[in-house]
Amino acid sequence: MHSFHQILKCGLVLFLLAVNFAVAQTRRPRPRKPAAPAATTTEQTSWPLETLNVEGNQNYTAAQILAVAGLRIGQTAGKPEFEAARERLDATGVFDRVGYRFAPAKDGKGFDGTLEVAEMGQMFAVRFEDLPVTDAQVRDWLKQKDPLFAPKIPATKRELDRYAQWITELLAKNDHPEPVLGKLTNEGSPDLMIVFRPAKQKPSVARVIFKDTGDVPSGVLQTAMFGVAVGMVYGEPQFRLLLDTTARPLYEAKGMIRVAFPKIEIEPAKDVTGIVVTVTVEPGPVYKLGKVAIQGVDPDSLPKLAKLTSGQPVNFDEVKAGQERIADSMHRTGYIQATSQVKRDVHDAEKTVDVTIQVTPGPQFAMGKLDIVNLDIETEPVIRKLWGLQPGKPFNTDYPQHFLDRVKEQGIFDNLKATRAETKVNQKENTVDVTLYFNK
Repeated sequence: MHSFHQILKCGLVLFLLAVNFAVAQTRRPRPRKPAAPAATTTEQTSWPLETLNVEGNQNYTAAQILAVAGLRIGQTAGKPEFEAARERLDATGVFDRVGYRFAPAKDGKGFDGTLEVAEMGQMFAVRFEDLPVTDAQVRDWLKQKDPLFAPKIPATKRELDRYAQWITELLAKNDHPEPVLGKLTNEGSPDLMIVFRPAKQKPSVARVIFKDTGDVPSGVLQTAMFGVAVGMVYGEPQFRLLLDTTARPLYEAKGMIRVAFPKIEIEPAKDVTGIVVTVTVEPGPVYKLGKVAIQGVDPDSLPKLAKLTSGQPVNFDEVKAGQERIADSMHRTGYIQATSQVKRDVHDAEKTVDVTIQVTPGPQFAMGKLDIVNLDIETEPVIRKLWGLQPGKPFNTDYPQHFLDRVKEQGIFDNLKATRAETKVNQKENTVDVTLYFNK
């Protein structure tokens, strides 16, 4: 019995194994469901530039600014490209502010872009001085180095240092290795300018010599220039300005209005530190005074004051004196702000000069109130009675001092130590108030 049950149990186990094997052979594995594709999150942020403008530029052209920015119509650009353009422009140091904006174009196929710049508030003309290359060479070189090179540039240290370095490179390229310095100055010019010149110290003027001076003795010219030129740091533009303001009038007083100083030579002085400047003069012919006219006032009221005679060698010292006499006359009749200028009409064929004195009278001012200081109640009325310029009458600029001089001469006061007059102009009412001070 025991053996029979064992045999039956083993048979049952074998049967179950056989059934499971058969089921395993016929079951198909389920195919796996494919994973969903990852979602796309990248949007297009760069588009072709259809238009590209510049706003806020005044000293620089749009072409110059775009050349530095590195943007061009047709290229694909977005925020990274515009930001890089802004950084390039900002790095030049010539703008106070640089910005940009871009937006989809109307056709939806690209961007419309704009660069916004704010240039430096002050720009100055540029001059090149004492360099062993020509002005044209320097300017051409700087245009190659800097697309933003213009007739005027800002006077920032970064800008001056950069240009000085470029000019130094140009000199070295032309076998003149010498450092260059740039600075803002008004030397040799009525206006501030940026001047680039060698960094070494310029020599000072020790002596000025004139050659071929004609009717003006060389000693007279040298004496005139001594006080203004000797000791100055030499620069030809500034020296020529001194010639025009100091030497030229000596010739124009003799009618030689075409005087020229065609040649200036410098050499080291042998006996002192500095340089000797030798000026060659071309006096030119003598011109005569032609027509004389006075404009801006009654033509019959002032010509006699000019005291200018036609047909005589023109003397611009006398012309200036006549101009001053006319101005003084205007000031004494209430036109205290009157100004004038001399205009020349030169006729080279006839060797004559027509002179016009153009007067600008301005408003006429009247006497306002009179104040008297440091006099008692007995003496003040005496002074007021003597004062002859009444309120409302044209103000005479000479009268207050003339009145005080007359008081002294007449000995009205004993022990009168000092007097003075002050005037106060009322621009709104066109009047002049006067205060007289008496110190006894």
